[in-house]
Amino acid sequence: MNLAFSTILIFLILAPGFVFRISYNSTRLSVKKKDVTLINELTSSIIPSIIFQVIFLFLIEKLSNYYIDFQVLGNLILGNDDGKIITESFQNIRLNLAPIFYYNIGLFSLAYLLGHSARGIVRYFKWDRKYRFLRFSNKWFYILRGECLDFPYVPDTYEDISFQIVDVLCSIEGRRVIYMGEMFDYYIDGNGDLEAIHIRYPVRKEFDKNSVLNGTDTRQKEISSRFLIIPMKNIININIRYINLEEISIDDLDDNYKFEEVFDFDDEDVKSNTNKSVSLE
Repeated sequence: MNLAFSTILIFLILAPGFVFRISYNSTRLSVKKKDVTLINELTSSIIPSIIFQVIFLFLIEKLSNYYIDFQVLGNLILGNDDGKIITESFQNIRLNLAPIFYYNIGLFSLAYLLGHSARGIVRYFKWDRKYRFLRFSNKWFYILRGECLDFPYVPDTYEDISFQIVDVLCSIEGRRVIYMGEMFDYYIDGNGDLEAIHIRYPVRKEFDKNSVLNGTDTRQKEISSRFLIIPMKNIININIRYINLEEISIDDLDDNYKFEEVFDFDDEDVKSNTNKSVSLE
């Protein structure tokens, strides 16, 4: 028996678990590491593949007139040297080629759909935040989105976040600059390391003591761009502020509340419209 043919059969048997893992990890929640080979993936897919095969075999035998001839399958995998048995095995495959094809297509499709469904269930019930072993490999997803606040022993919660503000300290041609803005997107490399950060409505500020000594203006300056991408090679550190906005009515405020200390407009102008609402950080 040709060793290559036996290898193909083993691959087909293990493929459903492989497809399930690909489907489950198909979003940016997961990082595809470069040092993971096909052999590693197939090895880790053995248990889910066996489960899928057993379930699908049970359904096929219960819902149709077909059944799996394990004797033929064993002869093909183990490489029986008896020419007569090999011939009969291949004749059996030839006669049932269409059912075998549909069986594998159906099994692969089921594994793919279950992979997406499993990921959706884990995310819906937030099990990846509660249980470390279910957590996806992209750590930056949890940090930059603020979902890390739902990790055990962390006092705050993700639902309290309205948006994220980042202060990015950069080194540009020997100068220290802080870029501030709303966290919009990010990019990671093949190893899961942060490659660049994408902020919205950026503001910059020089952060250098020499600037003050030389009389240089160190106030915040708006950047004439809606979005700004900062590469990681320029970043020294990142400060993330999780902002919570709460909408309140004018009627809910205390009579002693001083608008002029919080907002840039007159309290008389605000109070003239009793239906107006404001957002507070």
